[in-house]
Amino acid sequence: MEDIGFMCARCDGEVHDVTHNREGSLDGVGYRHNRRVEPWDHQLELAVGTPAPPAARCDFCGAAEPGWLYPPTLDPEDTDIFEVELDTSRLSDDDTAVAVLNMLYPWLSCDTCSVLVADRNIDLLIDRALELTPVPAGGPVDEETVRARLRGSLSVFFTTRPGRPQPSRAI
Repeated sequence: MEDIGFMCARCDGEVHDVTHNREGSLDGVGYRHNRRVEPWDHQLELAVGTPAPPAARCDFCGAAEPGWLYPPTLDPEDTDIFEVELDTSRLSDDDTAVAVLNMLYPWLSCDTCSVLVADRNIDLLIDRALELTPVPAGGPVDEETVRARLRGSLSVFFTTRPGRPQPSRAI
């Protein structure tokens, strides 16, 4: 039997809940696409069903057939408290929560983005992502918001994954 859960009715993608918790109190629960950065071409249309399995894509630019894997370096079971230098100055609570969750999952990279990662070139990574998936005019968010979301996710990545990648077949 297939697992039924939350999904996006528009793209059939998997959805995760994001709990906002401040100092031991529950502030609210939100739902997000299960991707590095919320897709900027459409808003989440929450539905219940069986999400389509995601195709392996570069987590930096969305290119097909990523060849490199950056495993997570933080284990949430090992520590209750950890500090990460995260630029959240232009991120909402939802975007900040998703950026922090990104620390716990492996990242896949295409050859081009792996070179940009090695050079720690956040600006060119963002430019490449927007070149391959442009922000639509009149879409749910503007390009400035998308750039802020990408910068937040990438700042988490660079803070938590200082090592070299492995071939992606290691998954």
